[in-house]
Amino acid sequence: MSFEEWEDYGMKLYRLIALEKGPTKLFVGGLHGNEGLYTAPILERLAQEDILVGEAIIVPCLVKNSKYIGVLSEEYYRSEAGMRLLQLIREYKPSFYFELHAYEKQSYSRLTDPERVNKMGVPNFVDLGDGILIGSIAPILRRKLTEHDFCMTIEVPKWKSESEAIKEKVLEFLRIGLMESQREEMMLEFRVGYPEQVKKAEALFHQYYRKRLKPF
Repeated sequence: MSFEEWEDYGMKLYRLIALEKGPTKLFVGGLHGNEGLYTAPILERLAQEDILVGEAIIVPCLVKNSKYIGVLSEEYYRSEAGMRLLQLIREYKPSFYFELHAYEKQSYSRLTDPERVNKMGVPNFVDLGDGILIGSIAPILRRKLTEHDFCMTIEVPKWKSESEAIKEKVLEFLRIGLMESQREEMMLEFRVGYPEQVKKAEALFHQYYRKRLKPF
């Protein structure tokens, strides 16, 4: 495996390349506001892992202390952060895409609200346990990737982010994405580890996309 690290426009990027060819995976954190404070420590540790197949691009913090613009809005993708994200996707064309966010305690009920699809136009997140949430990515961004690509959002609870147990639980989930080369094998591992939660998240995905896309 080869390992590269560099900075571009103040954004640190790691590139892990395995000897065996396989899919390209993109892991991005710190997409807006101060979320990078909470996502960077986790993704920095992920960048120290070995990759057996394909390559992984890991961006611990896309932007530092930027103006908060929600990723569900068109405005975000016209901002510096959004344009930077779109450039990463255009350049690396990932088959697997993981977006790592961090949220405040008071946002939990809004993010997990079963009526979120009616209020916000997107499905609610599912709690894996300990406030770690999973769900689909913004529909605007989903359209920038192919129908065959795997795309998932993970939300980390800010008020628990210093806990080693929380960091390890998120890393455990991300490592599956890092190590597996086949979408179905990765989903199988997710289902084994979190059967009820992943089943619920898949059902929400199917309802929203009307089975036009495979979760996620």
